[in-house]
Amino acid sequence: MSNVKDAKPTRTPGGKIALWLFYGFCLYIVWAMARYFWVVSSVTGGEMGSLGGKLLGALMGLLVLGSVAAVLGWVAWYTRPRSDFHRE
Repeated sequence: MSNVKDAKPTRTPGGKIALWLFYGFCLYIVWAMARYFWVVSSVTGGEMGSLGGKLLGALMGLLVLGSVAAVLGWVAWYTRPRSDFHRE
């Protein structure tokens, strides 16, 4: 048995920023969707007045926000701590 404790890999400062940006953007998506349904729920006329129009608008917004979140998630995943980082 060795007295040396294995070092747990940690994120770099850039990786921590990328992860917190991803978390923050995910919270923003939840807020934006809730705000969208709150504002659009009062619309009654036109194509946006129907339930299908409201859901289609929400889906289009979610697609755009989801694509940005996918890029941020990929960056956060790419900058994750790796267990083989400290091997010699």
